[in-house]
This record gives sequence, structure tokens and C-alpha cells, in this order.
Amino acid sequence: MEVWSIIQALLALVFVLGLMLVTLWLMKYLQLKSNNSRLFKHLQSDERIRIVEKKRLDAKNMLVLLKKDDREFFVLTGAGGSLLLDSALAMDGKIIGEAEKND
Repeated sequence: MEVWSIIQALLALVFVLGLMLVTLWLMKYLQLKSNNSRLFKHLQSDERIRIVEKKRLDAKNMLVLLKKDDREFFVLTGAGGSLLLDSALAMDGKIIGEAEKND
């Protein structure tokens, strides 16, 4: 009986390790950790807000260009919070700034 218990424990260990490897491969295949996930790619066409571009300044701060419908927002994000740097209306590939829009 003791030999059977050892074999059963080893088989259970191999099974759990196999499940972990399959899960790791599946996550890598679906790219769940990235923004361009294959799993959620079909949802991107229905979204109204998206990240156009982002640039890391240092370990804690990042510049982000967001687009919502026909508006673009330039945001500085960091550990201290977020700051809206600029907001513009995007039309026909041209950007119309807030100051130009009021003229």
C-alpha cells in the first residue's frame, strides 16, 4: 500500500505541473499580459476611448495620448497623480487646439 501511495502522489504532482505548463503556454499564446491581446482584439472596434501613444519618462512618470471619439487628450501620469497637459479636437487628420477653436 505504501508504494501505491507514493506512485499516486508522484502522478498527482506530474498532473499539476502539466496543468501549470499548459496554463503558461495558453497565457503566452493569448498574450493576456499585453494591450493587444488576441482574446480581446474584437472588442477594440467598439471602444470609444483608446490609447494612441504612450511614452515612459522615468520609472514613475509617463506621457499618454488618449483619444475619445473626436477628442485627443495629452496626459502626464505618475505617482503623484495625473495632469491634463493639452486637449484638442481631431478632425480630418488635423488637430485643432483649444486656442484655435475659439477664433
